[in-house]
Amino acid sequence: MMNEQARQKGTTLLELMVGMAITAMILSGVIGLIFQEFSGTATAKTCVTVAHEIGNAARWISQDGMMAESTGCVEGAQPTDRVTLTWIERYDFVNIPHSSSYYLEGTQLLRDYDGTVTTVARDISKIEFSQTDCLLTVSISCTPRWWKSATVEKTYRIYLRAAEEG
Repeated sequence: MMNEQARQKGTTLLELMVGMAITAMILSGVIGLIFQEFSGTATAKTCVTVAHEIGNAARWISQDGMMAESTGCVEGAQPTDRVTLTWIERYDFVNIPHSSSYYLEGTQLLRDYDGTVTTVARDISKIEFSQTDCLLTVSISCTPRWWKSATVEKTYRIYLRAAEEG
């Protein structure tokens, strides 16, 4: 029995092929897991970013929209890519007028509040404003820079404040 094992030197071609096949299967599984991890992370990052940016835009627009007594929108007209909201802050004997405009500059949604311009959201690919009666409708599309095929669109409706006499 010792003589047979002593005579065998090296490996056969069949053993080499089986070893390479097993190594290839293990390697492809590991590479697949790594790819899946990176893909899942990118998807999660995109979802979080899009939700954050659209949420920022919606929060600022709805905050001003609920105070607004009028908009720059023409009722029943085609949606527009910019809006100006105006209202009067009323105190005992003082009325303070305010205005807030929203518009896209590149992919940044800008807010001009009484002459002070700030960026309220990034990666916004499209925004549309329309008005029917006292209802302002805002459609926001967000496309992250790193994943151009992942566009998300949300629509919000905001009731405007009724204008007071005085």
